[in-house]
Amino acid sequence: SSPCAMTQFLSILSSLYAVLLQVALCANQPHIVFVLTDDQDLTLGGLTPMPNAVELIQKKGATLDNFFVTTPVCCPSRATILTGLYPHNIHSTDGSGCMHMNVTNLQFQEEMLGSWLQKAGYVTGQFGKLLNPPGVKPYCKKGGQKLPGFDHYLTMCNDNRYFENSFVDQDGKVWTSGKQPEDYLTSIIGNTTINWMKEAIKGDKPLFAYISPHAPHVPATPAPWYADHFKDRKAPRTPNYNYSAPDHHYVIRQQQPLTAGHGKEEDKVDELFRNRWRSLLSVDDLIVAVMNFLEEHGQLNNTYIMLTSDHGFQLGQFRLPSCKLQVYEHDIRVPFIIRGPGIAENSHYKGISGNVDIAPTIMELAGVQVPPFMNGRSFAKRITQATTNTFNEENTSWRDMYMIEYWSLGKVVRYDHLIDGPNNTYLAARLLNSTHDFLYAEFYPDGTELNFGTPVEYEFYNLTKEPWQLKNEYGSSDANSEVMAEMKRFIRAEYGCHGNACPQLL
Repeated sequence: SSPCAMTQFLSILSSLYAVLLQVALCANQPHIVFVLTDDQDLTLGGLTPMPNAVELIQKKGATLDNFFVTTPVCCPSRATILTGLYPHNIHSTDGSGCMHMNVTNLQFQEEMLGSWLQKAGYVTGQFGKLLNPPGVKPYCKKGGQKLPGFDHYLTMCNDNRYFENSFVDQDGKVWTSGKQPEDYLTSIIGNTTINWMKEAIKGDKPLFAYISPHAPHVPATPAPWYADHFKDRKAPRTPNYNYSAPDHHYVIRQQQPLTAGHGKEEDKVDELFRNRWRSLLSVDDLIVAVMNFLEEHGQLNNTYIMLTSDHGFQLGQFRLPSCKLQVYEHDIRVPFIIRGPGIAENSHYKGISGNVDIAPTIMELAGVQVPPFMNGRSFAKRITQATTNTFNEENTSWRDMYMIEYWSLGKVVRYDHLIDGPNNTYLAARLLNSTHDFLYAEFYPDGTELNFGTPVEYEFYNLTKEPWQLKNEYGSSDANSEVMAEMKRFIRAEYGCHGNACPQLL
């Protein structure tokens, strides 16, 4: 490779401090394609309807086997992905913002991932759902602000629909799509991405494409040409499906059984499951189109392509008919697969990692120094060294605990089931290494601010014994009190820290 020209520039991050960022601008910087789905699970087979992604990304690259989200809800998770910050460091303490996140202030805007890559010489594009509507309100109006960090964009201004979608672009044009088959949301996102890449590839700058389809988020409307697929499939009847859990926190233990019969709740859950898979078929097509384009232009082997989700989903688990918001595996564990230069085919990395690590990882892959305010850590070197599906000695230098946090959205009802409430606000830790596999959670009554008063509920699971989290061991003789104490200490340390010292506290 050719020598790198070293450039220094000063980036003002806030009124309190400044960071000197050093960037190596290289002629052979890789292209980076980041695909973010919306509500795609892993534990319920969420990758199954995407055979092309499996063949072209997963089997040609690395799988992060233990990848989690810091919070199982859209806007906070996406804010974390864009900044490498824990949600509590983006949190609006008065309950306002985008699902409690303060994402419209100048500091957040300047610290979004795209801005760092622009400074590193990348031409950047964003296509699809960036944040939920409150988070993009400043951009989605006539004469609105320009979306920082992206040279070209087609940003969704509304959600929960797959036709008649509103968008804003880099020229400030706000427009709404129609009802025809060619107006299908994922098709618009994919076609716009390819058209941008055709022009951007002509220049001498590397590309960063942030592609974020809405699928398989409800209503999970499939493309007309996929509407009849998976007719015989049903939502997985996992051990915790329609399971009564009286020893879990209030939102779970008060659930009534899912009703069975034609048109009843179980039917609705199964149809939503089918539509989720159907909607993901179009995302799979989008991935094929992007990869074909890169191959045609001789750039496939110089591109990092990754796929993940903002959080998981439930479809009948613990009698919850649909949604996310919970602390359990089906909501916090998500797929993460990546291929690109230096990544071995069919490789695996088991170290516990998550969406707070995405921005630092992308920056390191791009040759950019990770700014010290980020809470996450880059796993770039680990995926380029990973070859086996086992914990290895190198993991001793990596974390084995991961922070989970969630502020309740208030009363949320799906299919007549209460799936969220004030006491569903929680702090939790996921511990995972070669000998331990645990979840510890504390539930609080206040949905706006956590002050570490007395939690109203506790949960503790040994997933080696209880992978479906059926039995809450907190308060029982089975509970490992030493592990619980360590996880409790970790939560308090992580919640009180700032910057990249956070993951190194323990």
